[in-house]
Amino acid sequence: MAGNRARVQYHRLLGSGMRLNLATVRVTVTTESSILSESPRVDILLLRREGRSWTREQRARLPDGIRDSAAAHVLVEFKYTESVTEDGILRAAAYDLFYRQVQKLSKEETLPVVLSAKTPQKSRLAAWRYEETQRGVFRTQLPFVGRVVLLALNRLPAQANNAFVKLFASRRQQREAGFDALDRDLFAESTELHAYVLGLSQTLSVKGEVNMAEELTPEKVLAYGKRMRELIFETGTPEERLAGLGPEERLAGLSSEERRALLRLLQDELDAGADGELSGRDET
Repeated sequence: MAGNRARVQYHRLLGSGMRLNLATVRVTVTTESSILSESPRVDILLLRREGRSWTREQRARLPDGIRDSAAAHVLVEFKYTESVTEDGILRAAAYDLFYRQVQKLSKEETLPVVLSAKTPQKSRLAAWRYEETQRGVFRTQLPFVGRVVLLALNRLPAQANNAFVKLFASRRQQREAGFDALDRDLFAESTELHAYVLGLSQTLSVKGEVNMAEELTPEKVLAYGKRMRELIFETGTPEERLAGLGPEERLAGLSSEERRALLRLLQDELDAGADGELSGRDET
């Protein structure tokens, strides 16, 4: 029922998740950042706290098109339910101009990005002279908007650095590819990120729209994900309970003797596997 569809600010959901994902690599993420005192607010602002370029750890979590730029200030306009329009491209260019004037920054220090859940039509891309310089990353040489990078989430490769933003792709197959490509080590680093991803995975319906009657907020997504984590630990299999945990977390609570016994068991299994491999070689 259309009347029961949730009122959702998708850029807040994306921005909150990016904040959790980038918190430990010294990238500040804010949403609805004011550029001028009376101006509209840019959806998401990524701010590198230090250094002249992204570090290896930061690049591992930033999507293509952003990770390759040296700009420390990245202004993101996020289009989820609506298609990219000419006005949207111009708006991103205007935000970039105003932001640079207020912050007294050079062009090299900022990067305006339009992040689109839907794949823009080829006819529109041709009209705007946007060309795909790498998969999912479009750039144009047109005056005034030539600085605006367009990222199409459905076309970004399903690899770890693109995984989180692909959770918001319009195509279900691409969202699932994003979930599969997530670096599970991040979940051991941040249980809140794990809970947030779990919450997102369950609150997005088949069509990619929120299937809830109430207004959905990042706080509700996180709370829902935390409850899911609790249910997994209460009812899940040992494999499900250990998923996303690092070695130290898996061993937490074991005594020294229990750890030694576990190591002996693992060594026995390795020895048995080695014997089987040698036996197989003899047969061939």
